[in-house]
Amino acid sequence: MNHLLNIIRKELRELMTVGSIVSVLIMVFIFLGAGTMMNEQGDSITTPSEIGFIDGDGGPWSDRTVEILVAVYMDTYGLSEEEARGFVKVIEVALDDNAVVVERMQSLGIDAAIAVGPGYSADLDNKVRATISEYYIFTNPGLLGSAGSSMTSLMIGEISNRISKELVFDIIGPDDAAFMLNPIKGTDAHTYMNGEMHAGVRPLDISMGIMNQTLMVPVVIMMVIMMIGSIVISSMGNEKENKTLETLLTMPVGRTAIVTGKILSAAIVGLVYGLLYMVGMMFYSKGMTNIGGLGGSSPADLGLALGPADWLIVGAMVFLAIFCALGMCMILGAFAKNYKAAQTMTVPISVLAIIPMLINMFASWGSLPTAVQVPLFIIPFTHPMMVMQNLMFGNTSVVLAGLVYLALFAMLTIFITVKVYKSDILLTGIGQTKLARAFARKKI
Repeated sequence: MNHLLNIIRKELRELMTVGSIVSVLIMVFIFLGAGTMMNEQGDSITTPSEIGFIDGDGGPWSDRTVEILVAVYMDTYGLSEEEARGFVKVIEVALDDNAVVVERMQSLGIDAAIAVGPGYSADLDNKVRATISEYYIFTNPGLLGSAGSSMTSLMIGEISNRISKELVFDIIGPDDAAFMLNPIKGTDAHTYMNGEMHAGVRPLDISMGIMNQTLMVPVVIMMVIMMIGSIVISSMGNEKENKTLETLLTMPVGRTAIVTGKILSAAIVGLVYGLLYMVGMMFYSKGMTNIGGLGGSSPADLGLALGPADWLIVGAMVFLAIFCALGMCMILGAFAKNYKAAQTMTVPISVLAIIPMLINMFASWGSLPTAVQVPLFIIPFTHPMMVMQNLMFGNTSVVLAGLVYLALFAMLTIFITVKVYKSDILLTGIGQTKLARAFARKKI
């Protein structure tokens, strides 16, 4: 036991270097910063911004359009009439000179404006479809740069809708017009899930809410596997180059203790880094949710929230998956001749992690055919990536089977790694094994 603890302490010192810790913290702060920025941008989208109105008509319908804009702000953002009028900036400028229009918008500090030209009121009075023009000053090429134009387009649609109601009201009266323009009272969605009917919820709302909760686990596992796996394999390559591996193997320490100590210490480091990544991803996910405006019910509202026991299962799954990945890395690292060769060894493990991550984004375990479930079940990284969904939907048999499989897989990797450490492959390379020499003789 003392030998095992000594190896764990040695490996922890080697794995948790200042450089590795700083790199993880930098990534966490990047996620925190990105999430905070997204949150702020989401708040800016959901708060009212000023819009310009260029009146090139001067008729009654242009005045009415301003009143409708004010009403839209009042209804959308819950503002008083006085507050809403402060966001609608009437711009006195001719529409025949774009440079003047831009200069006037810039002087008012607005980047979106709508305009009605001469004949706007006459067209509407004569039952001719009128035109509303849009003017924008584009300064943000990022993903959120189109938010202003989207909101303006929605407002134009609302202007058209309200004008159409007023025109129809004048012709057939308000009661008949209200019915003819909107004969369907509304929709009342019902979704049956987990033995219960949920009112006011659609499958899209459920899927988006669940994805927001569960997507971070696959991402964190991917990042931890790539980072810790690379460190472990590279460490073995360095030990071979520096001849420290030979010294370790000649010490009076059991090979099982060496292998278990190396994998266990790396798994502990991986779990710590994973928790740090998860904190950053939670902030980032929260910011993305604020921007996306999913609007659907949260998993907790639908009875899909995870309890303390469920989170313990998720943690055990993640730890065992990292353990399995590190065992595979140890096996692959045994065949690396040097540090440079070790750098490419994590590629097949990363590919195995990417497959279930992509599938998890588009399908649940229960929706997959058996021909897909079987190979996915064999991949150890599938289980922690789908465990949250399976727990939410009561697939406990799949969860328990996954836990047993991961434990057996972890023990198998330790067993194989111990066998490799007891052989001469670590020191002589795979080309010097009996099987390799026999194969070479046959080729000759």
